[in-house]
Amino acid sequence: MKGLSWPVNPVSCCGSAHSSFPQMPDESSLLLGAIDTHVHSAPDVIPRKLDDLELIEQARTAGMRAVVLKNHSCSTCARAYLLNRLQDDVAVFGGIVLNDTIGGFNCRAVETSLKMGGSIVWMPTKSAANHQQFFGGRNGLTVFNGTRLCETVRDIIRMVADAGAILATGHLSAIESSVVIEEALSAGVRGISVTHPEWGATAMPVVMQQRFAKTGRVFFERCLVSAQPGARQSVAFETIVSQIRAVGVDTTLAATDYGLPDTLSPSEAMRTYIQKLAEAGFSEIEIRQMVQENPAKLLQLT
Repeated sequence: MKGLSWPVNPVSCCGSAHSSFPQMPDESSLLLGAIDTHVHSAPDVIPRKLDDLELIEQARTAGMRAVVLKNHSCSTCARAYLLNRLQDDVAVFGGIVLNDTIGGFNCRAVETSLKMGGSIVWMPTKSAANHQQFFGGRNGLTVFNGTRLCETVRDIIRMVADAGAILATGHLSAIESSVVIEEALSAGVRGISVTHPEWGATAMPVVMQQRFAKTGRVFFERCLVSAQPGARQSVAFETIVSQIRAVGVDTTLAATDYGLPDTLSPSEAMRTYIQKLAEAGFSEIEIRQMVQENPAKLLQLT
């Protein structure tokens, strides 16, 4: 994704300061109180644009309410704890991704993360068999043992439910995600986040999204990076727009998944996302629900 960027403030050739069209929502005002449920910062084995302190300072300056730290290689719970001790302007949430660096489907690691205040457990991302298949790797992790859900995965789902935490689908295939979500709903998991359901590698059919949206406990984390120009498996931004319209504003989490060095900072990416949603015709009320109200509901921020 090196060197990739969005066009800056595109303006229609027909637009003017005295246009008779309705004024679009102001992205700066909507950024106040915004919550990004998917950001990456240093320390990390992958180079990042900002470290934790810089990330939080930029979020604070922008007036954002909260961020969720995600790391493909290790838990972010301790980092979130310290950042919340250092300041109280931006709430910081952490969790654990079940990649091979922590032992994959490792119940002990999940237990430790939850006891340390972890808010989210993500299914495998870069270590997922589905991810490896799409990007030329092999020997990835799958939730299946033959045709059945692995018992260890069932155990992890029950642990997430008992802790009142959030389960996220990571980079599983649509079929894997569907089985995991069904199990999570049955086990009583209070909140489920489907990770970028429109992205090429993790694409979930709209009819499947619509079915899960009716449960009231499944949210769809539609990340701006999924439409980053030139990115691997990227989609047109219009795909995100059409899926929001088809599945519902009330189940959408507008997140960024930003943090690479040669892209926008996460807070600026969120500003860009808000602007693009406004340009796509979403109202201020709808955008506020996707960037503030829905993530606050999922994270139980009152």
